[in-house]
Amino acid sequence: NIIKARLFSFGLILSIAFILVVSLIISALLATFSNWLTGNYSDSFLIAMQLVNMVLSLVILTLLFALMFKILPDAQITWEHVWIGSMVTAVLFELGKFGLSFYFSKINPSTGYGAAGSMILILLWVSYSSMIVFYGAEFTYAYAKVFSGKIVPSEIATEDTTVA
Repeated sequence: NIIKARLFSFGLILSIAFILVVSLIISALLATFSNWLTGNYSDSFLIAMQLVNMVLSLVILTLLFALMFKILPDAQITWEHVWIGSMVTAVLFELGKFGLSFYFSKINPSTGYGAAGSMILILLWVSYSSMIVFYGAEFTYAYAKVFSGKIVPSEIATEDTTVA
């Protein structure tokens, strides 16, 4: 059961990471092509596209973080606490994604650092994303602890998993 749970958790993390990278790429492309879009379409179309992108991304991120915060921990957390924590995490992630996509659209990473500039930007995004996910998990834990009083470990967490 432990191996099955860990493999499922690993697959969930890989799926979420892939969706988050795709989301960042779409936001960066939208920011990059905003000049072309405003030249061919009206400004209101660009604003509507960015608003739809932001709202849809926020909903998807909230759902992904809710799945992560509910399924991955070896604890029983109610959905009420998970939704609050995942919403806070999604808003912070969306703010960071907006800032990074704006930065990526204005700065050419190949200047100054050459090909290593792209790697530096990817590492920057991974570092920021990791901090936000950890903060969101800690916020969810603290929120659940304050409003429910205790966190009950799951049956996997109470099994003896030490290696002799």
